Amino acid sequence: MGAAKRLLEEEHRKFGIATGIAIEAKALRLCEIHEIAYDAGGDIEAAYRLGNYQFTNGQLSEIFDSRREMTDFIKRAIQEHAADECGMCAKNAAE
Repeated sequence: MGAAKRLLEEEHRKFGIATGIAIEAKALRLCEIHEIAYDAGGDIEAAYRLGNYQFTNGQLSEIFDSRREMTDFIKRAIQEHAADECGMCAKNAAE
């Protein structure tokens, strides 16, 4: 496996973990049908606090190189899942 592919897989893993933190902190919601994350109207600060708590307790220190990297991934996850509802549910409702 090439270095670029490993780097991409690692980025994807970190993004998934950051998305999970945002869901657990209720900054994002997970569609029960499609398992797609979308904006829950929650506070990004709550996700940062949860992530920092987990990092301090050693749960994330082997995943993220620093707290800053972790919060950057959380911010990106929330921004990239900014829809008000699950995209698949919205598409199905429109049809």
